[in-house]
Amino acid sequence: MRVLKLKLFQETACYKKPFAFKTWETHPLPPYSTVIGMLHSILNAEEYISMSISVQGNYESKFTNFQSIYFYKPKEITKMPLNIHLLYNVNLIIHVRAENEILEEIVFGIKNLNEHLSLGRKEDLVRIDEVKFVEVKEIDIDELDDGRKIECPIYIPIEQLPEDVWGISYRLNWKYKVINGLRQWEKINVKYVESGEIISYDNFLQDEEGDLIYFNTPL
Repeated sequence: MRVLKLKLFQETACYKKPFAFKTWETHPLPPYSTVIGMLHSILNAEEYISMSISVQGNYESKFTNFQSIYFYKPKEITKMPLNIHLLYNVNLIIHVRAENEILEEIVFGIKNLNEHLSLGRKEDLVRIDEVKFVEVKEIDIDELDDGRKIECPIYIPIEQLPEDVWGISYRLNWKYKVINGLRQWEKINVKYVESGEIISYDNFLQDEEGDLIYFNTPL
């Protein structure tokens, strides 16, 4: 199986958690909806395009920035000082599985961008370090004597979580439908698994460079 692999860098980023109003807390990695939003922006998509993604990465540290945020209402503009949690020096690996034509369009779109890319807030700029196609294969855990160590923090959907691996629970936005003028999100239950955990019991996907892959939707 051939998929698209992106290596991204952000000096700072805030992947805001829903309902975090007085303090903007951030997820440790971008939620699926945030990543797919960036990919759809690259594609200039006007409707949802089916794809699966895997998200992993790390950051150097986390800090708080005190900012004045403007709120636009129909008849007035207000502002409020808020604490914004920011990740510093973020490195991400994104795997994308979709129709080959779609993957080629993403590559073309990245090479012909009309404006900067962002991931998270508009000001959370993205530097694209690498874009390439990679082959993916399933690894039989029974062929490994010592299991497989997770080298990079990663989101793993609950239904794919290896039996012996521990992580922090999140319920991430994926895609939405507009019902009565409101967005109704489809969500995916995942574990955020830190590096150092060992996979001992279940098979897993791995690309040709040795990076793990856990797609958010079934293959």
